[in-house]
Amino acid sequence: MSSTVLVLESNQWLGDQYQQALESQGFTVARTDDPHVAMDMIDDNPPSAIIMNLLLNGAGGVGLLHELQSYVDTATIPVIVCTAQSSLSMEDLESYGVKKLMNNTTMKPDDLAAAVRSVLA
Repeated sequence: MSSTVLVLESNQWLGDQYQQALESQGFTVARTDDPHVAMDMIDDNPPSAIIMNLLLNGAGGVGLLHELQSYVDTATIPVIVCTAQSSLSMEDLESYGVKKLMNNTTMKPDDLAAAVRSVLA
């Protein structure tokens, strides 16, 4: 059985790249660019991991991270943040349940699947 990864990315091209890279490695991918829709998707079918950019519509990525941490059943879902914001550090994000921080301007397609495997191990 493959692991499901929820991808939250407002940039359509990046989202396509993430989806293609993950599916080529055997992962099932669910996608949205809306934090509210993401929460509904997570409630209906909790993913094994979440890959997200923090720059999202509405409440944004930080709002979604707060929401995930406020529920026992979603607080344990590993989150990988992919962003170009170089000012962020893991220290800033660990309390939000983020397990990995990746720079989406320098990572390679295989890096994403390797990161998901590492947070699921």
